[in-house]
Amino acid sequence: MRARARRRGPRTSGPSLSGLVAGVAAAILAITLLLLDSTLSEVGRFVLFTGFGIALPGFALWRLIGNYGRNLVEDLSAGFAVGTAAQVIVYLASASVGLQAWSWLWAPVVLLVAFADSDARARVWRRVEQPLRPLQAWLLAAATAVVVLVVYRRGPGQFLPAYTDPLRAYPDLAFQQALAASAKYDVPIATLWLGGEPIKYHTFFHQATAATAWATRIDLTDLIHSLTWLPLFLAGCGLVFALATRFTPTAEAGATWAGPLAVLIAGLGGAVEPFAKVGLGGISTAVAAYLSPTQNLGVLIALAICVVVVDLLRADRPRSRWVLLVLLGLVAAGAKSTILPLLGVGFAFAFLQLMMIRRNTRTALIGGLLSFFLFLGALVTIFGGTTWGTKVQPFQTFVQLAPHKLVASDPHAQLLSAATILLSWGLAASGTFFLGRKWRDPAIAFLVGFAAAGLLGTLMTTQAGMSQVYFLRTAFPVIAVLACVGLANLVGRLGDRRSMVLVATAGLLGLVALAVARVQSADLPGLTGPWLWAGAAIGAVALVVALGWKVARRPGNILVAFVAAAVAACMIGATLISLQALVSDKASNLVFAHPGRGGATAAEAGAARWLRRNSKPGELIATNAHCIVKRDNICDSRHFWLAALSERPVLIEGWGYSNQATRIALTTNSNPSLIPYWNSEELAANDVAFVSPTPAVIERLRKAGVRWLYADNRAGKVSPALRNYVRLRHATLDATVYEIR
Repeated sequence: MRARARRRGPRTSGPSLSGLVAGVAAAILAITLLLLDSTLSEVGRFVLFTGFGIALPGFALWRLIGNYGRNLVEDLSAGFAVGTAAQVIVYLASASVGLQAWSWLWAPVVLLVAFADSDARARVWRRVEQPLRPLQAWLLAAATAVVVLVVYRRGPGQFLPAYTDPLRAYPDLAFQQALAASAKYDVPIATLWLGGEPIKYHTFFHQATAATAWATRIDLTDLIHSLTWLPLFLAGCGLVFALATRFTPTAEAGATWAGPLAVLIAGLGGAVEPFAKVGLGGISTAVAAYLSPTQNLGVLIALAICVVVVDLLRADRPRSRWVLLVLLGLVAAGAKSTILPLLGVGFAFAFLQLMMIRRNTRTALIGGLLSFFLFLGALVTIFGGTTWGTKVQPFQTFVQLAPHKLVASDPHAQLLSAATILLSWGLAASGTFFLGRKWRDPAIAFLVGFAAAGLLGTLMTTQAGMSQVYFLRTAFPVIAVLACVGLANLVGRLGDRRSMVLVATAGLLGLVALAVARVQSADLPGLTGPWLWAGAAIGAVALVVALGWKVARRPGNILVAFVAAAVAACMIGATLISLQALVSDKASNLVFAHPGRGGATAAEAGAARWLRRNSKPGELIATNAHCIVKRDNICDSRHFWLAALSERPVLIEGWGYSNQATRIALTTNSNPSLIPYWNSEELAANDVAFVSPTPAVIERLRKAGVRWLYADNRAGKVSPALRNYVRLRHATLDATVYEIR
């Protein structure tokens, strides 16, 4: 009997009923949030496509190719990442031959194989090897729910409904929608808001969204503003958990709580915030999950890559997992430009670690070369050999971040700002200093290299709008995992499996103590006073928890308990401002973006949608609307919503975020959103049609390929004589649409 059991291999089991209930509760919360801003029909179609068109076939590929089956959280999250990657690749191929509307057909083919073939069926639908414990499942569901609620409150909760209030908008979402609109029809993708010229940018999110739009027939506005952010973010949370549990085996004290805590820290942590009026955070996943869809997808793909690489570095079996790495790496190249440099440095760290311990370096070497060649290929084919405005300018980030203005008059202001920022970030990830023997693991070395590259990329480069922070934002989920693994290792020295009580108590007291410290130091000038209050608060929490631990006669050294409590208080206390953002606009403004001017009114948006319904793809529009804000001859040219809503190219709408604007801003060291249009004669010829129309002016537009005129009454005066030269087709309170016949 024993011999037969050994021949069958390791025993597998299914998830517990309680664990499944926790998963169902999380799913109900997610669907409820989707229903708050979309119709039941849209949510139904979106959930069906996400489940059966992406997640389930991706799940099948993850298990078939990678021979995975640890637990359902990991398999479903990684499966969604793989399914998204496969959808992007298929969409790019099908769009190149005009069949993008049928790009979803890969999914039923994969599912047919997974069900029809007996060997594939056995591998895909087998039971999991390490199901989550009930407590672990509920902790994960609770941590994920808290993070998701914060993202919703400071995302859809304050920006929706879209295109109804011009004073409550975020222009970057219109930019993302305009690119997705181009992805529906154009190969390569184009700058719809500037004559449809090609753009060099990471656009794979937009191809994935276009594929969803074709398959579900859901409007791009609803997809980008209401729907797509949530499954991407949920899958990312699941992969943070999966990555953390690879370094906290069942036998260790942190096995139950380390993964859920990593989800909480990655989502809401990042910086200990001692100052009442300026924020030091903005690097957690919650900050960009809604307002930067490309970052949301990039984090998901980066985490899936990290999971595969960790397994390859540890065993290099089965070799078929390299297929997953190549697939995910290809999509990483166009999902977010920050991923591949971090991946390459991670492999370099692993290579050095393997050399030092005299182990085979082949996996790290091959992975590093793969990263390098993928990066070169992306640099040439996707980004056109440009760096999208990135400049090597060491430590400029410390000048751009908020603490610098508190000490701007000090001759050592940049140094003081650097010390403040690094201390804040270091305390929030202080668990990384206690990894102990885990440093010998090449997989840990890879993650450390990945994290270090993110930090260095942020500190050594600069970009307009502080976009260099996306290096650190991409790496931060990995930093959170390392910090929680280190904390679990530190707490494990106490030798008590109830160490979760210490971590939870220290974390809750840390939140309270840091909140009190912020209030007490709110009126103190400079940097020293708030930091002294924060340090005293953390020290007091650590002392109380350590003494309580010994009074309760729990095992372990009191000094270890003190340090562990201090680390837990710092890491969990770093989520304070994000948690306060649930109910406080003042706290939210320190970390999260807030609505601003530059959106469309309902009438303007309605006219743009009318154009989409009554024109053909590719028909060119001219408009007099170019600036979301215009003051003292300064134009903020991030005007994208006409192209986004009409899904048609516009001769000159805005010119921000175009390749040409980025090049000019880089050479002149100016803000690319505020530079004047580089061809003033072309802009004047466009605008004169709306102010002083003549037959010659209209004929010039006709020869330029313009078919439609969108006259925006809020953008400037429109001549009533315009209707004498073109055909009036649609009129609203704020906008009028004309057709050139």
